[in-house]
Amino acid sequence: MTIAQHRMLKHGLIILLMGLIGGVLMAVNMVGKIALEPLPVVIDYALPGETSRWRAVHVGNLMNGLMAIGLALALPHVSLSGRTEAWVSWGIVGSVWANFVFYVFGVFAPNHGVSISANPLGEASWQGVVAYVPATIAAYVSIAVVILLLVRLKPAA
Repeated sequence: MTIAQHRMLKHGLIILLMGLIGGVLMAVNMVGKIALEPLPVVIDYALPGETSRWRAVHVGNLMNGLMAIGLALALPHVSLSGRTEAWVSWGIVGSVWANFVFYVFGVFAPNHGVSISANPLGEASWQGVVAYVPATIAAYVSIAVVILLLVRLKPAA
């Protein structure tokens, strides 16, 4: 396993963990309390945000973690120099973390973090800017990485 693969696998697994934790937070948001059933531990706590946005934190991070893991496992099947492989791995690591920021700050952004300015979903806010800017960069980087991997894919034996 190369350093680049290890980096992508490690960060992919961490983001996968963040997605799993996001699922717990979604459940807390849905029921309005932290309950450790069947233990008699209940903490009344209304986690702010809409359930659909917490679902995005959950599912989005799971998918991004799987993307990083899948692309790491695909690297041996692609012809890349060591330097390009490092660029690919850092691009994907940066992208999954930027998307993590998008999902979390999007929960609290009135405009869902899909633009810097106000949009039909809601008003502009600093949370929307924090969600939008890194996610937009990540989208372009991820697209470039996938295109590069498609172009450099080794022919079937």
